[in-house]
Amino acid sequence: MAFTTHFSVLDGIKQNDNQAWNRFCVLYEPLIRLHGRDCGVGEDSLDDLVQEVFVAISRNSEKFCYDAGRGHFRNYLRRIIRNKANDLLRACYRNARLPLPSPETEDSELDEKFLAEWQEHVRKHSLLMLREAVAPLHYQIFELINIHNRKAKFVADYFQLPLQTVYSINSRTEEKLKSIVAQCDC
Repeated sequence: MAFTTHFSVLDGIKQNDNQAWNRFCVLYEPLIRLHGRDCGVGEDSLDDLVQEVFVAISRNSEKFCYDAGRGHFRNYLRRIIRNKANDLLRACYRNARLPLPSPETEDSELDEKFLAEWQEHVRKHSLLMLREAVAPLHYQIFELINIHNRKAKFVADYFQLPLQTVYSINSRTEEKLKSIVAQCDC
């Protein structure tokens, strides 16, 4: 599977491309659920939250145009998640005829949580994309050195490769990962 930037996925959504919607949903549903929990949405309402966020993005997709000068895509997504979570919480309290409680978590704390969740999301997604983008041996070398903290000498001995080859493969793979992260972290 080739890497698709968020912008090309959004362009596909604008054109009613079902594959683009599927990629978008698979990519962002876990993040929406995670941040929804942070905002206080109960497990029983998370499906509704995901649906509401996707509907809002669908409605705005035709006029959405990414402009780096106006901010990151992650902030756009965070605002939609937060607004829809607040809408759901207000509706729950209104239906139960209860007064709205004061928020347990400050917006700044939620922003920090979302940023940490976004970074973890980008890390996981980038590693998956890296695995698809490089040769299996190169990914194994990268993984042993950078994720499992093995020494390059151990990896060279394990794969019966010259030490300089291991350093070179790892360096090129790290550069590829940096490029992927730069594309994902918008």
